[in-house]
Amino acid sequence: MTRHGEYSKREILNDEGSRKARRNRVRFRHLPLAMQRSPQRSLLEMMLRRSARSSTGPAVGWIVTMWIVLVALDGATGRHYSFNSLYLVLLCMTTWCFGRIAGLTSGAMAIAATLYLNGFGDEFSARESSVPALAAAWNASMRGVGVVFIILLVGAFRRTFDQEQANALIDPLTGLGNRRSFQRECKRQEMTARRDRRILLCGVIDLDGFKAVNDQHGHAAGDEVLRIVAQALGAAVRPYDVTARLGGDEFAFCLTVRDEAAGQLKAGRIHEAVMAAMEASEWSATCSLGAATGSDVEQALRVADKIMYEAKALGKSSWIF
Repeated sequence: MTRHGEYSKREILNDEGSRKARRNRVRFRHLPLAMQRSPQRSLLEMMLRRSARSSTGPAVGWIVTMWIVLVALDGATGRHYSFNSLYLVLLCMTTWCFGRIAGLTSGAMAIAATLYLNGFGDEFSARESSVPALAAAWNASMRGVGVVFIILLVGAFRRTFDQEQANALIDPLTGLGNRRSFQRECKRQEMTARRDRRILLCGVIDLDGFKAVNDQHGHAAGDEVLRIVAQALGAAVRPYDVTARLGGDEFAFCLTVRDEAAGQLKAGRIHEAVMAAMEASEWSATCSLGAATGSDVEQALRVADKIMYEAKALGKSSWIF
């Protein structure tokens, strides 16, 4: 059953719903402060994180410039001064920013440049080297092995880093975003709405009867209910809209709409889609939804969170816009 409109807070909010609503609003209010509490990072770690987030264009510019400067400096200072460590640092940065292929390519060029400028082991240039051909090939291959190992190591570390970064923003049970990613993506959605001259539609969904499912059928059944809701919510919105599991049995969404009428229609369709998916399952849980439009994400979420509990107080399985 769908219900929406204006209701008196005294008439529709029971004590339990009021306490839960206040706790949830406190979590929204203090989330940015909690996100700022992170372990102190070293300068190198901050540089790696920043370079991982930087766009390709600027990174290409400064890395190519550093390669040109390093090779020119190596050639100008002569064969008696070694720059091997700097070559390794640049190889690592190239691989970190652009991947293994770019690292291997720059590594091959670096080996060729150093062999030409510094020789094969006797401190003479490649044209003047007196090292036997077999020894020269051995020395060159050893440099190549070391360079390839470092490149593969940095590439593997970058892939692990990217995977961990992605996992930190995803709810492992449902595959939706978590609270942290939801806040981040909502800010981007807010900028998109301003650019396209649209408004935001934010909604909060809370399951009804979820505790009874857990108590009667076990946590495996509860997990299945959460996955059903997540799948239905994801199917009810566009691929670029923002969805998340905020924690427990609470879900949220944020998207852009033309006006309030379109927002109200969309909120009803989302509630209908989630309810239909849950009714088609073997579990008796339902959901309540609160949705609000606005230009500010935090304000719209606060309103949606408040009226979601008003919808629950109406008799559950309801939604309010």
